[in-house]
Amino acid sequence: MPSGRRILSRIQSNSYNSSSKGGNGSHTEDRDTNMVPLAQMAVLPKHCHLPEIPSDPNMSFEAMLYFFGVIAMGLQYINLYRTVWWLPHSHANYALNFYLIDVYLVLFLCILMSRRIVWCFVQEVYGSRFSKSVLFWVVQFLKGALLGSIALGLVYTAYMVVANHSALYCLFLSCPVITYVFLFGPSIKPLYHRCLVWPTSVCDRPRHKKEEEEVILFHNCVLTPDVIRSEVEYFKLDFNNRIKQVLFNSLLTAYYMTFVPLCFAQTHLNNPKTGCILICKKNTLYYDTWWVGQHVVVTWLSAFLMLIVHYLPPKYLDLLHRTALHLGRWQKVEGRHAHVPYNAWSELTVWPPGALVKHVKGLFKAEGINVTAEPGNGMHGRFFFLFHQPMRVVNWLLILTWLLVGYQFFCLIQSTEWNHIVCIALVLFCNYYTLFKLLRDRIILAKAYKEELSEDDR
Repeated sequence: MPSGRRILSRIQSNSYNSSSKGGNGSHTEDRDTNMVPLAQMAVLPKHCHLPEIPSDPNMSFEAMLYFFGVIAMGLQYINLYRTVWWLPHSHANYALNFYLIDVYLVLFLCILMSRRIVWCFVQEVYGSRFSKSVLFWVVQFLKGALLGSIALGLVYTAYMVVANHSALYCLFLSCPVITYVFLFGPSIKPLYHRCLVWPTSVCDRPRHKKEEEEVILFHNCVLTPDVIRSEVEYFKLDFNNRIKQVLFNSLLTAYYMTFVPLCFAQTHLNNPKTGCILICKKNTLYYDTWWVGQHVVVTWLSAFLMLIVHYLPPKYLDLLHRTALHLGRWQKVEGRHAHVPYNAWSELTVWPPGALVKHVKGLFKAEGINVTAEPGNGMHGRFFFLFHQPMRVVNWLLILTWLLVGYQFFCLIQSTEWNHIVCIALVLFCNYYTLFKLLRDRIILAKAYKEELSEDDR
C-alpha cells in the first residue's frame, strides 16, 4: 500500500453508539450486533511526479491532421484513376486520368476539412496581447480576411458541386450531420468552443485564474468524499467529450477524404476539349473495391489514433489515475451473510480497504487504497477500472497501433502494384509518428510509476 498521511475516517455509527447505551427493542439489538466500528485509518494516496513530456501544440497538430487527410484523399484518387502509362500501346500519358477528377469537389473537401486549423488559428494566434498595438489589429484583419475567403470559397465550390451532380449524390455530403447529432445532440457548441474542440490544459496543482479566464484541470488531493465524487463526475464529462471529439473528427476525416470520392466517382465529368459536362455510367470505371474500402478503414484508424494520442496526453491520464485512487471501488458480496459484521454505508465516510458496508443494493466490500465511491454506481466502477492502473489506456492504444502498423507492413510486403505501395507507405509513415509518441510515453510512464506498481504487487 503506498505510503502517505494517515487520517481518521469519519464514521456514521450512531446506531452502534446507541447500542452501547442500551437498545429500545430486540430489532435494534439484532441490527446492532452486525455493526462494527472501523479501527483502521484512511490513507491519503501518495502520487508520483511525472516529468514534463513534450506534446504537439494544437496548431501544429491540426496542421498535421489536415495534411494527413489531404494525403489520404490524394491516395484514394490514385486508387480510382490510376493508368498503365508504361505500356507500349497505352493511350495515357500520365499516371492518373486527371480529367476524370472533379476539381470543385476536391476544393470543396479541402476547404471544408480546413475548418479546424482555421478556427485554431483564429482562437490561438493574437500577435499581441495589447489591443492598442498595431500588430494586434493587423492579425485581426488577417483573421477576418481568412474567414471571409474560406466562407466564400466554401459557398462557391458547394454550389458548383450541387450544379454538376444530382441531388441524391449531394446527400452524401450531409450524412455526418446524423453522426454529430447522435454524439453531441442539437448543440453547436462542440463545433467552436475552445474548451470542447481542443483538450483543456492540465496542471499538478490549483492555479490562480488568469485574466483570460483560461480553464485548467487539476486534482484536489483531499479526503472529502463529496468533493472526490464531484471531481469524478466532472472528469467523466470531460473524458466523454474528448472521446466524442476523437470519434467524430476521425470519422469525418475518413468519410470526406476517402469515402466521398468513391460516392462521386465518375458520375459527372468535364470534357477537357469542349468544356461540356458529360454524364457517364458507373460501369465505365473499374477499381479494386477491396483496396479502396480498406483505405477508408485504415484512414479512419490512423486518424483515430492521431487524435486520441493528442486528446489523452500522459499528464491527463495521470490526473484521472490520481482521482481513481481516491475513488476506489465496491465489490458486491454475493450470497447470504446474515451474521457477517458490517457497517451501514454513509456518503460522508472514507472507507478503508476490506470494509464491509450494507447498502440498499446489497452488501459490498471496499477495494482500493480508500473508497469514496457509491456502492452499485456503474459509472464509478468503470472509472476505477479504466484509470486505476496508470498505464492501462496507454497499453491498449499501443497494442492497437502495433496491430495497425503490423498489418500495413504485411500488406506492403505482399503488394505488387505501384499505387498499393505508394498508398501503404505514406499512411504507414504517418502511423510511425503516432507509434513513436506512444512508445515514448509508455517508457516514461513505466519508469515514473515503477515504485507505485511495485507496491501494488506487494
